[in-house]
Amino acid sequence: MSARASGHERRADRAAGWLALIGSGLGVLAGLIELTIGPDIRDWVGDKQDTTRLGLTTIALSLVALGAALALRRPRGRTGAGRVAVSLGLLVPGLVCFSTVGRLWYLPGALLVVAGALILTGTRRGELAAAISERRWRVGLLAGLGACYVFLGATALGAAGALGIAGGLLLWCVAAIAARSRRAAYAVLLAGAVPFAVATWWSVVTPVVAILAIAIGIAVIRDAATDAFRAAGAPTPG
Repeated sequence: MSARASGHERRADRAAGWLALIGSGLGVLAGLIELTIGPDIRDWVGDKQDTTRLGLTTIALSLVALGAALALRRPRGRTGAGRVAVSLGLLVPGLVCFSTVGRLWYLPGALLVVAGALILTGTRRGELAAAISERRWRVGLLAGLGACYVFLGATALGAAGALGIAGGLLLWCVAAIAARSRRAAYAVLLAGAVPFAVATWWSVVTPVVAILAIAIGIAVIRDAATDAFRAAGAPTPG
C-alpha cells in the first residue's frame, strides 16, 4: 500500500472519529431531551408516547456509539476486525435511533451513519474478509445482532416488543445449542430472527438485522458442527 493511500486512510479515520464523537454526544443529548421534556415536544420526538423508555434506549445506544468512537482511537480498533466492530457500533445505533427519537436524531444519526460508512469503506478487502471469516468474530457479531433485537424490542409496543426481546435472547443461545444439535440450533435461529422481522416488516432495520442474523447464524452453526466432528474424530460434514 502506498504512503499516499495510507495517509488518505488516516485522514478518513480521523474525520470518521470526530464525526462519531460529535454524533454520539449529540445522541446522548437527544436522548436526555426526550427523557426530560419529550411529552412537551412530541413533534420533535416522532410523536412517541413512551418517551421515558425510548429516551433511555436512545441514551444507551448513543453510549454504545461513543464506546465505538473511542475504540477507534486505540490500536486494536484500527485492525480489520476492530474496524468492522467499530463500524457496526456506529451504524446500528445510528440507524435504530431514527425510530426512537424522531427529528432530534436527524443530525446525530446522519453523523454516525457517515462515520460508520467511512470506516467500513476504508477497510481493506483482505482485512474485511479475514474479520468476517474469524469464528469468534462471527459468534460475537451474532450476539451483537441479538442485542440489537433486544433494544429494538424495547422500543416497540405490544406483542412486537415481546417478540423482539425474546428473539434477541434466542439469538444469544444459538452458538451454545449448535454444539449439541444442529437441527435445534437452526430452529432456534429462525425462531429468534423471523417473527420480529415479520411483525415489523414496515421497518427498514429489523428485516436487515434478521437477514444478517440468519446468514451469520448459519455460519456459526456450521463452525460448531465442524468442531464437534473433529473432536469426535469423524470426517467434517460437507
